[in-house]
Amino acid sequence: MDRESGYVEGMNDIATAGNAVQGRHRVWVPIAVVGLLLVMIAAEAAFAKSQPAGEALVSGTVIGFGADRQASVQVGEGWVLDDAASDLDSQLVLTRGDVTVELSSVIFNGQTAPSQMWTGMGRLLDVERHAGAQVSLGSPGGFETSSGATGLEGGLQIGSRAGEAFVLPDAEGVQAVDAKVLAPADAGDTDWSAATQLIDSIAFEGES
Repeated sequence: MDRESGYVEGMNDIATAGNAVQGRHRVWVPIAVVGLLLVMIAAEAAFAKSQPAGEALVSGTVIGFGADRQASVQVGEGWVLDDAASDLDSQLVLTRGDVTVELSSVIFNGQTAPSQMWTGMGRLLDVERHAGAQVSLGSPGGFETSSGATGLEGGLQIGSRAGEAFVLPDAEGVQAVDAKVLAPADAGDTDWSAATQLIDSIAFEGES
């Protein structure tokens, strides 16, 4: 046997010996590792899903919103800002438990009566109707915030979620905050109370 053929046979012997030593463990060890990783990933995803989406806000935080940040709202304990659905130039979406509060800044071309603003909100809700959702907006009644600002409120239902809609105009009647407070039927009283306080804190710069 020459040196080259002996070298080849020697390499084959080493490869065979390696296979014999490792055997089935060479297959099962990677599978076990992959299985463990999958379990860890699934647990991590489940934990992330259980956490509130968005940014948890410190109680007492005041958020200015609207194109010129003229409107503001102050949050209490437990509120989360939905970053994905919010835009400081136009809209804030805040959640606490099962309750969602959507605040929209609306600018009008000239002085507009609150009743016209309410009608405008109803037209905007047509978008939800066209998307196939069941929408019901009740007749408005007057309401007043703790700072003395007045506006309109009425019952609102979108799909399986129900609550209240609000229109709060500024003193000149050229801009307003449209607010929608919605939750499932089994939402807790504490969350509803927190939403009421949130709406009560809405103010316009120079008017509070």
